[in-house]
Amino acid sequence: MGWRVWVAAFVALMVVGLYGDPASSSRFILDPIQIMDIPFSQRLILVETDGFHNSGAKISVYGRSSDTEQWAVAGLITTAEVGKSGLGWGHTFRHLAKPGEPIKLEGDKRAPAGLFRLGRPFGLVSDDLPSYMQLNKGKHFCVDDVKSERYSQIVDPKSVPDGTSGEKMWEIGLYKRGIVVDYPTDRKAKSGSCIFLHVWKARGTPTVGCVAADEGTVEQLQKWVSGARDGAWIAIVPKGARDRLGLNLTE
Repeated sequence: MGWRVWVAAFVALMVVGLYGDPASSSRFILDPIQIMDIPFSQRLILVETDGFHNSGAKISVYGRSSDTEQWAVAGLITTAEVGKSGLGWGHTFRHLAKPGEPIKLEGDKRAPAGLFRLGRPFGLVSDDLPSYMQLNKGKHFCVDDVKSERYSQIVDPKSVPDGTSGEKMWEIGLYKRGIVVDYPTDRKAKSGSCIFLHVWKARGTPTVGCVAADEGTVEQLQKWVSGARDGAWIAIVPKGARDRLGLNLTE
């Protein structure tokens, strides 16, 4: 095998990771300098807040038919909630932060700002959506322990040492329906873990770092994302910082 092939293979391994079984879901880590050069997709969820310290948000869905077109509103516009402390720039977007703007850290109760690939739909209820992950008792554990090499992975709890910190997803009622956000975190930087779009507790009740909406909206988004031939993305950002993501949106 020629050296060029080996280099290409190495680069591919560096930018693509996998959630551990039983919930494998590929991660796509964006080069922050080339945000517009994301793999082609026809579907985008935009989550906007009024500012970095606001927890109330608006969800809009956008579509397009080619990668040269502007994103156009595709129909759904509704309210949502993000972290209790608002937003903080995700690890791979920290270079976009202006002085005084927060960076997402583990346990800070902020949702990550940035542009991220959406992963598998999941839930406590059964569903026949493609790649749907039904949360089973004793099987789906999301690691939030920065000391663990399985940080931010959904794993069988038997695969990690006793005492590893994480979420027993099958016990969390708000995970009745949800979608994995493929957030490219960094364990050494303690940059946050277990980011999902899931059902909210109530309007006006923020999350501890995810995006949440009413159950009907989440179910609709699960179907909409699952129907995307080329995958779907989520942009989470304050209104005043949207342009920094380079999104070509029409209202």
